[in-house]
Amino acid sequence: MELKCLPDKRLSDAERAVVEYINKNKQKSIIRLLSISDISEGAFVSNATVSRAIRKCGFSSLSEMKFRLEEETKGDPQTYEMNRILSKSYTECVETVKRIDIPSVIDIAGELKRAKVVYLLANGLTALIAEEFAVQLQCQKINVCLISDSEMMRKTDLLAGKGDVVLILSVKNSTPELAIGARLGKKMGAKVITLCCTEGTELDGISDLLLYGYTQSIHSNRSFGGTSRLGLLIMTRTIVEYLTSDAEG
Repeated sequence: MELKCLPDKRLSDAERAVVEYINKNKQKSIIRLLSISDISEGAFVSNATVSRAIRKCGFSSLSEMKFRLEEETKGDPQTYEMNRILSKSYTECVETVKRIDIPSVIDIAGELKRAKVVYLLANGLTALIAEEFAVQLQCQKINVCLISDSEMMRKTDLLAGKGDVVLILSVKNSTPELAIGARLGKKMGAKVITLCCTEGTELDGISDLLLYGYTQSIHSNRSFGGTSRLGLLIMTRTIVEYLTSDAEG
């Protein structure tokens, strides 16, 4: 269903911009997640203009419009499923951005630049994200040692020391060796930084600096788990991009 003005109504240029914005984004399942303020910012109009445009299209409120648009997609199972998937990705991005503490990002970037060596600890599929993160940090002339082996994490005290950083990358901190490596590194005088998508883990009490993201279950896979790592990607990208902009400045 394409949003259209009622026959007996006329849209102003600003109201037409609202309708075009909604029609452009409704297939992405984004509209149902947005508030009037979000739509007004996207269409570069006022909140009042959004409300008027919605009423001129035959809806009494934004809530009614969202309901009608979602009911439409249920008639097409494939479209509905795709919208559901995209909606989850959108939610992860928005919630992660909301949780990122800007002063913490600045402090983390400073610690990474000052570190003699950054020992980057990650395991499983998260290690793949850590590999890319390590390369990006190395491009900023930061000395990085990636540790993805559990036995090596248990020997972090033989590696890290004062002036170093132990950086933990984890979705849920479900691997005990990550916390063990963090404790051993801190014992030897290293700074401990954690990027995690779950609050309240053992790492909270060990870390000098913390950055939280958001994650959701994306599929059922017993071998590798079905937890999204999109939040970790957003956090690592934020740090690297800040480091890059700081270097250019």
